Amino acid sequence: MKIDFNYDRKRINATEGYILKGANYRCNYARFESNYKSPAPGTEMVELYSFEPKKETRASVLLLHGLGSRNIRFLLWMGSHLASAGVHCSIPVLPGNYTRVEHNSVSGRSFLYPDINNMFRFWEHAVVDIRSTIDFLEQKGAWKENNCIMGYCLGGMLSAITASVDKRINQIIFMTTGGYFPKIIHESRAAAFVRKQFENGLKDEYYLYDKERLYETYENQLSKVKNMCRLELFSDNDIHPLFKIDPLSYAHFLDKSKITFIDALFDETIPFGSRVSLFKEMKGATRYVLPMTHGSWLPFEIFLAQYILFKVNISDKASLKQVRKKVKLDREFFYRD
Repeated sequence: MKIDFNYDRKRINATEGYILKGANYRCNYARFESNYKSPAPGTEMVELYSFEPKKETRASVLLLHGLGSRNIRFLLWMGSHLASAGVHCSIPVLPGNYTRVEHNSVSGRSFLYPDINNMFRFWEHAVVDIRSTIDFLEQKGAWKENNCIMGYCLGGMLSAITASVDKRINQIIFMTTGGYFPKIIHESRAAAFVRKQFENGLKDEYYLYDKERLYETYENQLSKVKNMCRLELFSDNDIHPLFKIDPLSYAHFLDKSKITFIDALFDETIPFGSRVSLFKEMKGATRYVLPMTHGSWLPFEIFLAQYILFKVNISDKASLKQVRKKVKLDREFFYRD
């Protein structure tokens, strides 16, 4: 079974307009047709929120959200503060989530749903949309060489894959993310609905339902996968297909000196073994383990915003002050029900 994260690059014609203005930034909302070859109905249009500094743009940041919808609003608030410090900050809505849920589904389900073909479709689509977002920003002159991509949970997994096939990404921050797909399917709280279907008798040709067999296959094939080139990884039919959407498989393509892990000690969503497995493959990366749960950092994203500024070499007092500044109107806008 093959997977392909490539696409036909072309000029992007977007519908866009400003939806929010602050003292030091403007928020631009853009929609354009996805370059993915076969999007699921309801996911055809890329949606992008870009927070643009009113003055000089000193860096570019792409924030990738996790499964579901609620965490997106926190990233939108963080985008407004990064833009106030001179960072062009964009938050794309990933296919299958939030306002881009496919017909007759729920937010985030198809990235974990135990049908390999359907899973491949959404992982491919997401990577293509992330790369197309960078195309769009480049087209507008908004993607700088001084840039960073921060991925939370699912967004972190997609960041690993995207950065391995697209060399326009400079710095990478993984926020409470992991790898080793069998552990995610059989141990993650986010995949409880998948295991419920296994309990009800759902089976598949790739034995995702058989935990012991799946784990054994992964252990036997992982060393081979870690030595594959991209072409082999994308097309090899002898390895388990889950490897083709697993961040573990792409770690050896990445420059570890440009990677930061921020891990949650009490993460109840991404299994411990999943997080440790990915970090082991990223030997040489920087890692911080914080005493928090998977989502408890979200109300305190101001600290992550300050760290992002550090990674893009913005640490002057005036910029940090802009990030620390509380804008009541923004919080009411982004967090209202």
